[in-house]
Amino acid sequence: MPITPQELIANLGDLPPLPQVASQVLRVSADPDANAEDLRKVIAMDQALTSQILKISNSAMFGMVREVTTLTQAIMTLGFSTIKSVVIASSAKNLYHRGTVGLQERLIWEHALVSAVASRAFAKSLRFPRMEEAFIGGLLHDIGKSVMGVKFPERYGALLRSVYNENTVCLDLELDTFGFDHAMVGEALVSQWNLAPSLQAAVRSHHDPIHAPEAHRELAAIVALANHLALEEKVGIGDPHHLEGASMQAMEILQLGPEALDGLKEGVRQAIEQDKSMIAEF
Repeated sequence: MPITPQELIANLGDLPPLPQVASQVLRVSADPDANAEDLRKVIAMDQALTSQILKISNSAMFGMVREVTTLTQAIMTLGFSTIKSVVIASSAKNLYHRGTVGLQERLIWEHALVSAVASRAFAKSLRFPRMEEAFIGGLLHDIGKSVMGVKFPERYGALLRSVYNENTVCLDLELDTFGFDHAMVGEALVSQWNLAPSLQAAVRSHHDPIHAPEAHRELAAIVALANHLALEEKVGIGDPHHLEGASMQAMEILQLGPEALDGLKEGVRQAIEQDKSMIAEF
């Protein structure tokens, strides 16, 4: 019998909160009357976040002729949508890197970043209007793995080693071991962070996008394709062949044939290569 959301959260205990500054940034960036100065005041309270945003705005991805030296310049360079993505990425990185950072944690974080870039590139090619939302969906799709790693370090560490060394299916092993999987845990976290229902759906359904609510199915499909491509590029833990079913569902949702998908993938791989400097800043 499937575990209920209430039982899931009870088993997990307290989920990590979204940092206060990040929460304030999301609130300001969603305010249509807010301006760059409003955003600057909030971000300036967090020195590490300020440094991260300045690094990203000076990365080769944005191709600036002059160096960006102030937070106001960085906000104007990146725009509110990208600032939101960077803030969530920084918050997610803190969770991905809680405790001892070993090979597994690095692989999961690198997979998250490449999936995020791939999601945005797929969204752009498919003319999906919310590209930064696709980026965040790709970034957070496996955040449940990090929560499980924090809550159950020994048991979940052993599980990931089995996935890595024995080519087992991560989702199946999680369900057998815990009664819930990382997609369910990720959805619970994203819900607690009060992120958009579309992001909750993408995180929950990135292994079976056909089961996402219809209004959010395209985003879930894009994240599913990005997740698969990242493993095909050998970034992350797991066998890409285990994700072929999710990609088939995504192709059906997005009305893509095999040749069309292959063409899109070539462009996405180029985007990943171009964005390596931005990825390196994280």
